Amino acid sequence: MTSPSLYHLSKEQLITRLEALQAECDQLRLKSLSQQAGMMFGEAVEQISEAVVIYDKDGGLLAWNQNFADLYGYMPEELKPGVHFSELGRIDLERGNVAVGDEYGDGQEYLKRKAEYRTKLEGSFVVRLKDGRWIKTTDRPMGNGGFVSVQVDVTELKKLEERMRYMAQHDMLTQIPNRNLLVEKGAFVLATAKRSNEKCAVLFIDIDDFKTVNDTFGHAIGDDVLREIAKRLHNRLRETDLIARVGGDEFIVLLSQQFDDVTAQKVAEDLIDQMKHPFYLDGCQGTVGVSIGISYFPADSDNLDGLIQKADTAMYQAKANGKNNWAVFKS
Repeated sequence: MTSPSLYHLSKEQLITRLEALQAECDQLRLKSLSQQAGMMFGEAVEQISEAVVIYDKDGGLLAWNQNFADLYGYMPEELKPGVHFSELGRIDLERGNVAVGDEYGDGQEYLKRKAEYRTKLEGSFVVRLKDGRWIKTTDRPMGNGGFVSVQVDVTELKKLEERMRYMAQHDMLTQIPNRNLLVEKGAFVLATAKRSNEKCAVLFIDIDDFKTVNDTFGHAIGDDVLREIAKRLHNRLRETDLIARVGGDEFIVLLSQQFDDVTAQKVAEDLIDQMKHPFYLDGCQGTVGVSIGISYFPADSDNLDGLIQKADTAMYQAKANGKNNWAVFKS
């Protein structure tokens, strides 16, 4: 049956027919615009620098951009629609794509905690790739129950954070730890020693007559001397020992792991001997002496501040005894 000719329709029927045609055209236009918008959105997602991936409510893969595939080196056959994100995580671990160790453990612990994160879809997490890059993943829920995951390269931010942390914890002249790092690590060392019923020793080291060095050779040479002293102190100590510059010409050493009185005093003597070798800096030659005060954990104090205070007192006793010497705190 053919449609009736428009010429045989009444005015009211004609208006109704035109309105229906107009509505149909509007629907077709909206559908076309929607398809175009979808194509444009898909193209835009491919152009951005971030990796974008979409999962359904069960964690199955729905869509992704090429950056996501390139970021982890996935093969096309591995990115099948419906594959669970845990399977992709397993592939990452097997290939060593991620060098986990920032916010998560490794192996199955990493996969477990990542899955727990994706049950909440709050905040973000960061992992390090095998090439050294740091990737921050942020997942957010969608209306259909699934979620979209955006993964951003934050390597430069990580480097800046690490640099700022280093500057906050190290003396910039000598590059050894400062008081902040000494306090942070020292608390852990003393807590460990207390549990193990072990002794520790604090050595408070002060350079004798350092003002004379600055006045005679200038502050630039004085800075070089401080660097060389820090180097000599560091080279004499073990990796388990802590050394920090806590003042202009003052250093603290924390000796741990089975250090008794005799051993600590022997270390002090060795450090004094280290300074007897001449310094050759910018054509200048000279030597410096150091005075060292010693305190013991837990006999003299059960906390780092107390140990430093007692070792400081002992250091002044060493200076009173003729400098370039060591003394043990006596109550």
